[in-house]
Amino acid sequence: MVYNWLDYIRSRVLSPRCRLCLAPGEAGLELCRPCREELPRLLHSCQRCSLPLPDGARTVLCAACLHNPPALDGCFALFGYQPPIDQWIHSLKFGRDLATARLLGELLLAELVAGGLPMAGAPALLPVPLHTRRLRRRGYNQSLEIARPLIRNGLDLSGCRCQRSRHTSAQSSLPARHRHRNIRGAFSVRGRLEDPHILLIDDVMTTGATLNELARTLKAAGAARVDACVIARTFKQGQEAPGASTTP
Repeated sequence: MVYNWLDYIRSRVLSPRCRLCLAPGEAGLELCRPCREELPRLLHSCQRCSLPLPDGARTVLCAACLHNPPALDGCFALFGYQPPIDQWIHSLKFGRDLATARLLGELLLAELVAGGLPMAGAPALLPVPLHTRRLRRRGYNQSLEIARPLIRNGLDLSGCRCQRSRHTSAQSSLPARHRHRNIRGAFSVRGRLEDPHILLIDDVMTTGATLNELARTLKAAGAARVDACVIARTFKQGQEAPGASTTP
């Protein structure tokens, strides 16, 4: 009887609440099922750059990736960069909200497991590295924090010694046309690269300049395949994600 009461109190007091409506969270998440289903999921997007494809399109690649393939072999974005995902990511990066990193990582893990990603023999994870100057200022790497639920559930971190060897202006502060030049040569790999397949983890993909520059660096160091998973994908002005749902 005592243990029953303790379980009841624990479930009522300590169980997570949905951060959107304060209802009891589902499966240990800070989200209830209805609010989770309203998040702006990307349902049909290019497999190389994650930009939305037109409804009814039979191709898996957009025209740009068909004509000019990026360095990334594949890219999966979980959400569109829309409310509330955009506010959550901003809070994670600039408000030290590590609870959000855990939630986003758990949502990404659930999607990868549902999509059939094997825990054994899976690609090695590489959270996009920060330059030491920015890491000291922020205190943590948000991409690594997002990756922690995946690591706890059996996915391995890459053993490669990849670093952001050149400090650059924040990509978010630059117009799209300047981002590729800003990030060029910013990464380096020290020592031997032993992971043939690497999965990059990041929070947001905008132009893809950072992820593709990192993929080029890893391939030059010996990687055979480099894919990426990001929490959110921004769209071109006026573009919307076909079939994506948005939170009211």
